[in-house]
Amino acid sequence: MDENKIDNLIEEILKDTLIYTLLFNRELTNLGERDFIKTFLWLISIEEYDNPSLSGLGKMLNVSKSQMTLKMDKLAQTGYTERIPDKEDRRIIRIVLTPKGQNFIKNSKQTVKEGMYQLLSPLSIEEIEELKKSITTIKNIVLKIQEGKRR
Repeated sequence: MDENKIDNLIEEILKDTLIYTLLFNRELTNLGERDFIKTFLWLISIEEYDNPSLSGLGKMLNVSKSQMTLKMDKLAQTGYTERIPDKEDRRIIRIVLTPKGQNFIKNSKQTVKEGMYQLLSPLSIEEIEELKKSITTIKNIVLKIQEGKRR
């Protein structure tokens, strides 16, 4: 592929990614307190990655070890998570949702869904389906990139 074409594609991807990331972040933050949505997203990530290791979650989310430690300390202080040693390798520390953290997710999903419903209300069902398909494509590509970085 032509190097100029790659350069232009990367530039467009960067602009588009920043625009929709900022838009969704701003709109979801309008749901309430900024810490609410951040906490919700962190807990959903922990749930999604099925009790990941501290370093593993940091790598997946591209967050530095020091930032991960600060965030996990905060989530543990609120009682949403706890750190437990891995059953097979006690050197590995896993991040586990507590019942309080699981309840936070369960109780917050409806609020987040309502916010997303308002955000997407100008779109037709076909446009929402296309958005979902596009986001799934992006997610799969990002996961493929992450997998390539681990090799």
